[in-house]
Amino acid sequence: MPDLRVLREADLKAVLDVETGLDIVERTFRDLGTRDIFRLSEPAALFGGSGVGKAARYKSKGATLISENVTGIRLISDVAREHGFRSHHMLVVFDDATGAPIGLLNETWLHRFRTALTGVVAARYLARPDSRVLALFGAGSIAAELFPAITRVFELDEVRVVARRRASAESFCRGHAGGPARFAAMEDPREALDGAEIAITLTLAEAPVIGPGMLSPGAFLCSMGETEEVAFGVLEEIDGFVVDDFEYATVLGDIESWLRDGRIDRSALEARVDAHIGEVVAGTRAIRENPDQRILAIVQGMAICDLALARHALNEAEARGLGGSLDLFG
Repeated sequence: MPDLRVLREADLKAVLDVETGLDIVERTFRDLGTRDIFRLSEPAALFGGSGVGKAARYKSKGATLISENVTGIRLISDVAREHGFRSHHMLVVFDDATGAPIGLLNETWLHRFRTALTGVVAARYLARPDSRVLALFGAGSIAAELFPAITRVFELDEVRVVARRRASAESFCRGHAGGPARFAAMEDPREALDGAEIAITLTLAEAPVIGPGMLSPGAFLCSMGETEEVAFGVLEEIDGFVVDDFEYATVLGDIESWLRDGRIDRSALEARVDAHIGEVVAGTRAIRENPDQRILAIVQGMAICDLALARHALNEAEARGLGGSLDLFG
């Protein structure tokens, strides 16, 4: 029984940079669209914990990367926002040939990194390549991981930041000042979206932040939060609709809210989807065909991308002698 290689945040940051991460996520999506190399957990996610008072809620999801002969199981704990929102993420990686666990990762930063990179890759394939203005909704830790990744892909002139509290947006802008793009804190979502070619939502909004009539012609909107960020009416205005994992999207975020409230049934909504992100990256489905199309992507996150990044990190850490070891079953 091999020892578990234990990777902490510092180890992961030592072996994963933006360019490497973008390449792994893009390659994973491309494989998703062309080859049968993965399995996702069934059901898409399991939820536990009472969430009552100050008690935490838990979520577990997993994936198998057949080409690498590994399976990863993610365990996430969240304490409610009103009690000082805290989140802890762990990822256990197993060798499918033996069933033995080979890696234990602190995935708290890695999850944020992966989430941001999936949004950037989606934008690379669905936004106008000449996009200059980004409207960013949310100024938390995941939003921070968008930079410098998105400025490696787009030559942005302006980043407009909208947050629950203006002070948070202003602090975010100060923290990212000094680069080629100008950062501006805004309060009015409609103003932030006016003329923006890319919009990314990473919020815990209690009500939709983007409604009908707010997207400019040619805009790409990437919704990534776990609540309803995009009003259902926006779906009637868009020219292209992409998801990453439809099944998982039915349990949280925009799609879950639309289905739960009866605004559309599952079969009709699934038929409305033009492609999944793997088909877009692989080039088997063309979505953007002209610069004026409005395109919506709902990217909730696929465990297969977490696992691909983790597998790379474990291999690199072993080669460099990084991380600790744990004889858990000896």
